[in-house]
Amino acid sequence: MNEEKIFQQIDFIRQRTLSEMEGLSEEQADEVKEGFNNTIRWNLGHIYTAQNVLISKFGGKNVEMPPRYLELFGPGSRPSDWEEEVPTLSELKQLLEEQPTKLKEALTGQLDDKAKEPFKSLTTVGEILNFTMYHEGVHTGVIKSLKK
Repeated sequence: MNEEKIFQQIDFIRQRTLSEMEGLSEEQADEVKEGFNNTIRWNLGHIYTAQNVLISKFGGKNVEMPPRYLELFGPGSRPSDWEEEVPTLSELKQLLEEQPTKLKEALTGQLDDKAKEPFKSLTTVGEILNFTMYHEGVHTGVIKSLKK
């Protein structure tokens, strides 16, 4: 597995996601549009959270994330359940900007490692990391749709 290319792809995909945040207001980030269950803010937080959770839980690699993110942005969560303050767009942007570098630092030389627990049919850390790029693309597409 060519690690450098994978980390370049993660950077490229993340830049596309971050570009969707340009000019976005806090109010726009929290609009629930007809036909959608979640908001732009939720999708951004979910991209960040899901990538960390998949690498930590299934890959077995320690990736830290702020407290409450799993509760706010994990699978099955939704903005209508939020009762406390949520991260600002600025906070989410910073975490999303830093995440590719942190993943590279944490995972270099380990992408071929056997996963702690298979995720679907994915059995190595690199396979799970690759899946997170697909996952991010799906949610970035949802963000684009929510912006229209």
